Amino acid sequence: MMRSVALLSVLTLAGSCQTYDFERVIPLAVAQTTDKTIVASKRLKPNVMLLVDNSGSMLLPTDSSDPDCGSCGNAGNLCPATCPTRITELKSAMATFLQTSGTIARLGATVYPIDQTCGTPGNIDVFLPAKAVTDDGTDSALTTNAQLVNARIQALSPGGGTPTGNSLDFLGTYGDLNDSADFRDDFVLLLTDGLPNCNGANPNAICPSNCMNMTCSAPAIAACSCTTSTCVPATLCANGCLDQAGAVEAVKRLRQKGVRTIVVGFGADLASGAGPVVLNAMAREGGFARECPNSTNAECGSGGSCNMATKQCSTAFFQAANGTELAAALRKISESFQGDPCEFTLSARPSDPRYLSVVINGTSVAASSTTYSYDPNSNKVTFLGPLCTQLNTSTTQNPVSVEFRIVERF
Repeated sequence: MMRSVALLSVLTLAGSCQTYDFERVIPLAVAQTTDKTIVASKRLKPNVMLLVDNSGSMLLPTDSSDPDCGSCGNAGNLCPATCPTRITELKSAMATFLQTSGTIARLGATVYPIDQTCGTPGNIDVFLPAKAVTDDGTDSALTTNAQLVNARIQALSPGGGTPTGNSLDFLGTYGDLNDSADFRDDFVLLLTDGLPNCNGANPNAICPSNCMNMTCSAPAIAACSCTTSTCVPATLCANGCLDQAGAVEAVKRLRQKGVRTIVVGFGADLASGAGPVVLNAMAREGGFARECPNSTNAECGSGGSCNMATKQCSTAFFQAANGTELAAALRKISESFQGDPCEFTLSARPSDPRYLSVVINGTSVAASSTTYSYDPNSNKVTFLGPLCTQLNTSTTQNPVSVEFRIVERF
């Protein structure tokens, strides 16, 4: 019986021995990721939606050892004016940033939670500025929007939990943030001081069969990783548990829509424990992990270290323990908005460099010294020669379509 064969073989006869040489064939892909972007060298200012954590823990002191603070830090025991809290430091740093850098991007804002428990936003607090084909003459409108964002932040009154995952998903429904036809980069700038929770569908809910059960098993308690003083009462049996998976998946869903997430962790609690683990995972999935292009530890912030091979920081999110560090992180982020049009960081890592396809204006391009190179350590594609020139000279009227097709596994 004859069978069709997918591999080309060459049969060589040598006496009674037979030798077969086979042409290498790429296996069938089980999963493929596609990054697609429109490049204009004179980059339009990006859309940046601030997602601001207004949970109750924002009332805590930035430094719990400060003698001016004592045991303050909740709605029933507010801190005195002499005690810097997370919310006062956030307000101060954001006021300075928005008043001095309000035109670096098209800014909008949403605050979460919207109540004293786990309310997920259902409305945008400050919409992005009206759409514009160019940035010419728009600084006045951008300044006005930055002032509106600042006014919303200055009015914050913290309380409730931290529904980070659901809030990120809400921003994924905001059409102006993921409009591929506007030729702008899109970002969510997440400012959070706490661990994500408030996921009523959390599979790690403590005592899932009986939320009022006071004798939960040790494995259930460990899986819950309770983020509050207790997770047993019915209202917190799921909502109080750590929602790392839900928050990370929400960031991934935004990335799939072309929206990158910048993660800023605010508060000393994020220096150790589960905090940095969760925010690092979110930052790496968000497509804007902290980098050290000059291979120095100083680029990674206080206590951070640089992986010299990958030029990525051990702490992928931007960490700020106080207002000064938050202001520095915001400056660093703003400097990154105008990137090199010839350099791209992929959202997924090909399982082998051979399984990366690059398509320019609908035409597949092979890697070479005059087209592009791929660095598997940093997971970056760098365009070279005429292709780099083409990207550098592109405009919003004459853009270049860049597409990366990435095979992740088989």
